[in-house]
Parts: sequence; C-alpha cells; structure tokens
Amino acid sequence: VPFIIALTLSYIINPLVSKLHNKFKINRILISFLISITTFILFISIPLLLLPEVLIQIKNFTLNIPTIISVLNNKLLNVVNNNYGTSFILDSDNIKTSFVQNMDTMYNSVNLFSPIAHHGMMLLELLIYIILIPFIMFYSTANFDKLILYFDSFVPKRYTKIIHHIIFDVDKLLAAYLRGQISVMIIMSIYYVTSLNIIGIKSATIIGITTGTLVFIPYLGILTGLLVSVIAEITNIVDTHTLIWIFVVFIVGHLLEGGIITPYLVGGRIGLNPIMIIFALMAFGKLFGLVGVLLALPLATIATVLLHHLKDYYLKSSYYMDEI
Repeated sequence: VPFIIALTLSYIINPLVSKLHNKFKINRILISFLISITTFILFISIPLLLLPEVLIQIKNFTLNIPTIISVLNNKLLNVVNNNYGTSFILDSDNIKTSFVQNMDTMYNSVNLFSPIAHHGMMLLELLIYIILIPFIMFYSTANFDKLILYFDSFVPKRYTKIIHHIIFDVDKLLAAYLRGQISVMIIMSIYYVTSLNIIGIKSATIIGITTGTLVFIPYLGILTGLLVSVIAEITNIVDTHTLIWIFVVFIVGHLLEGGIITPYLVGGRIGLNPIMIIFALMAFGKLFGLVGVLLALPLATIATVLLHHLKDYYLKSSYYMDEI
C-alpha cells in the first residue's frame, strides 16, 4: 500500500516537477525533496486536525442511535405496517448494543490518547507509513525520468513506435483520471463539509469527507451522504426546512460534480461506464483487498486502452480482412 500510494503521487506530480526543472532550471532533487517534506507535514497535520473532530462526531452519532431507531419505528415502519399489514420493527436493544459496542471499539482503536502499549503495532505501522511514503516518493520523483528511460531501453527497436503510442494513450487517459479525480474529491469534500456545517447537520465533517471521497464511484458518494445526512437529522424530522436544505445541498453538489467540475478537471469519460467502474472496484477489491481497490480503476483504464489497440490491430489483420 505505501509503495502504491507513493508511486501514484510521484506519477501525479511528475509533470509539475519536470516543468519547474526545465523552465526555471531548479534542481530536480531539490524540488522532489521539498515536495516530499510537504507531503510528510500534510500526512501528520491533516489527521491531527481532523481526527479529534471526526471522533467526536462519530461518538455523538453513536449515542443518538437509540433515538434514531425509535423515530424510524414510530414514524416510518409504523406507517408501513398499518398500510400493508406487515410487522416490520427494529429491535432497538439489540441494534443499540451491537452498534455502540462496535463503534466504541473503533473509537478506542483510533483514539490517540488510548494506551500506547495496547495499540503499539497499529501506531508503529502508521508511523512507518508516514515516513515510508514521502521517502519512496522522493526517490521515485527525483529519478522518474531515469526510471522511464531504463524500462524503455528494454523495448525491442522494431516495436518502439507502437509501444510508445500505446504508452502515450495510457498516460493520457490515466493522467486525466488520477490527477483530475483526486482534485474532484478534494473540491467536493470541501463543498460538502462546508455546506452541511452551514445548514447545521450533525456529523457534517465526517459525512462531507466521506461523500467527497466516494465521488469516484458513480452515485455511491451522493447516495451514501444523502442517506446518512437524513438519518442523522431524522430526530428533527418535524423541521422540514432542514430536510429540504439537505436535498438542495446534495442535488447542487451532484450537478456541480457531474456537470462542471468532473468534465473540466477529468476531461470527460475515461472510457469506462458507471457499471464497469463499480464492477472493477468490486472484482479487484474481492480478489486483492485494499490493494485491489487502489489499483482497480488505473488497471481498468490501462485495460481499456490495450483492448482498443487490440481491436484496431485485429480489424487490420489479414485474418479479419481476408475473405474465404
């Protein structure tokens, strides 16, 4: 995971490093070092700034679970049961016990003030990641062009032109996705966190970050954020104005993300329709876990380019062209 993250970040920022190096004659190693130090500082400061607030909101949401279950039973399931003769009901005691225990466990496992001895391995692994990712990023960014030339030297001369053409297409599509989509995720996270806090939604920070982070999965981000926001506010369901504002925030966010931000930053489609994106994430995630999720869309994008070239080659081949 740290290698994948570091190499991906190196790939994303390499054009900026090359531009600064070529235009302003700044040493590439110096640029890479400054970027790596900045990444290291961000990796430390962002969790320290966000984690306490996120933990507080998770804890508050957990404590509000019994009230939410009671409202769902009395105002939603009661209406459904009366109209359709069903007997749906949420067992508040079991759900409360299970949910609170699980959330308390998660809360304690990431609580920075919990005993270090109890969570020593987790903290050690996190510390290694924080140090290792900027280190790998520095080395790979400083030597990015050399690495490309090294692997390029293995390509047989007769295939150099076609291989370069394929790599160029892969780079064009992959860069549009990675650089653009990460920018979209950051912008949409800021939008949802700000908007939900303005209208006074409980757990607005965690909901906003989650929604913005999940925008790369079609429809999942907005549906998750909308559902959790409504559930978080369901105890105040008598205040219809708040519910209306929740829908307004997510509708406007969806229109901004799909109609302006993503087309501008990502440059349109990456060659995969929403169903294929969801399939790639589920398939690679099932096969390879977290690593599979991280690599799913880049590998699917590369596969799309290769299949396109394979189709062109096949349609021009004598096997396809020759008639019996």
